[in-house]
Amino acid sequence: MTFRKLFPTHLRKPGALFNRLHHSAVVWSWIFNGVRLVSGIVLLPLVLRELSHADLGMYYVLLSLVALAPIIDFGFGPTIARFIGYAMGGAKTLQAQGLFKSAESAASPNYILLWQLLLTTRRLYRYIAIGVFIIMGIWGTYLVEMGIATTSSALTDHPSSPLIIRLAWGITLVATVFDIYWNWWNTFLLGMNEVRSAARIGLLAMLARVVVAGALLLSGAGLLSVPIGSLVGSAIWRGLARLKCLALLKDQPRPEKIDLKENLQILWPNSWRLGIYFMSGYLTINANTAICLAAFGLAANARYGLSVQLMNIAVEMAAVWTGTRWPLITQFQARHENLSIQRALWPRFWLQNITFLILAGGIIFCGPTLLQWFGSGKEMLPATWLQVLMLYAFLNMQFGMWGTLIVTGNRLPQLWPSVATNVLSLVLSLALVHFTTLGLGALVLGPLLAGLIFNYWYWPPFAARGMGTTLFRFIFFGPSAKNESRKT
Repeated sequence: MTFRKLFPTHLRKPGALFNRLHHSAVVWSWIFNGVRLVSGIVLLPLVLRELSHADLGMYYVLLSLVALAPIIDFGFGPTIARFIGYAMGGAKTLQAQGLFKSAESAASPNYILLWQLLLTTRRLYRYIAIGVFIIMGIWGTYLVEMGIATTSSALTDHPSSPLIIRLAWGITLVATVFDIYWNWWNTFLLGMNEVRSAARIGLLAMLARVVVAGALLLSGAGLLSVPIGSLVGSAIWRGLARLKCLALLKDQPRPEKIDLKENLQILWPNSWRLGIYFMSGYLTINANTAICLAAFGLAANARYGLSVQLMNIAVEMAAVWTGTRWPLITQFQARHENLSIQRALWPRFWLQNITFLILAGGIIFCGPTLLQWFGSGKEMLPATWLQVLMLYAFLNMQFGMWGTLIVTGNRLPQLWPSVATNVLSLVLSLALVHFTTLGLGALVLGPLLAGLIFNYWYWPPFAARGMGTTLFRFIFFGPSAKNESRKT
């Protein structure tokens, strides 16, 4: 690896560099992620100041219900985005698992297939939205009514009336349902490799959401503020993404009709696998939080949660380098262009790792001092365990990147090993908490040991072989034309 390879001469000129940054999907994705982070920082003080204790408790109930919605998608979103990438890569047809041979792909996008996917996705997400409305409506109403029943003005300071709470829940439900139904336009845009456009649209929608919610909080709207802001932001996101998608497909040939049942039979096999994969990880994260609360209490959970959150931010910011390349890599997969995949991924692989090490190192060395200045007494994990957490986050980031590369080939062989690893992580964390004196370190060491047993060392070489190279050659020597042709 050399500086010259990562940063070519034409990008080292100030004018060219600024122009490249302005048109960079990575930079816009960073800005979007940064605004998303800042939005939480901006809204949280307003929420804490403007809501009573009772309303704040209900606010977190509403947030927990919103967090369930992406799981109900059950893997359709990523699967559809991947198939859109295949169509952009010229695939003539799609299959449930794996890829057709190179002869089945052309150099130009298959617009008829793109239209077929768009019409299928629109109908599919109507049914998903109805499912979200029914499931969340029943479960959410039960939780909200239980919260209303246990809230008393004698025990809490000025709670909102039951009518306002129910109205806030109704708006939250509607906003969540429409967010699920409308978000597929953004998924379609990302699948067409319009990452920069998607980031810009998302940025505008996020700003609108923050401004509306913040203004309503300051005006005394209370619990209604954030749901209304979310609804406005989602509407803007959907409208702009829809306009961009239709502009890209304008005047392109489209099918006369679609067979929804046949298309769902192609989408379903990998969708349910991805759904289980995501749900397993989601439940494992929440299980660790529950263990921390039960074994060590709220104060310890604050240290553990803050440390994990900061490392996750480092991972998310670093992963933007590779994340903006997956739609393009999916197109290369459809054409079986292994060398093109390597060329697209190799510089981003190094930039991702370097970015993470800089950010995570800054958290370890500067975090405690910054918390003393601005954190009002907040603390992270001890330095030793914070370093172990950094190692875990780094290895997990590698597993995520190589796993995503495997998934771009329309297969998910790591599903059951990943589920088993998550279960083992939970078992090890429980055992270390109860049978050792590691304290919070048990929650860091358990997941790390579980991943080291298999996932962290097996899948990276497996994925490298899938693009016609070896892991060692790819990392240290870059793209290689050897073994470029791949049989499927």
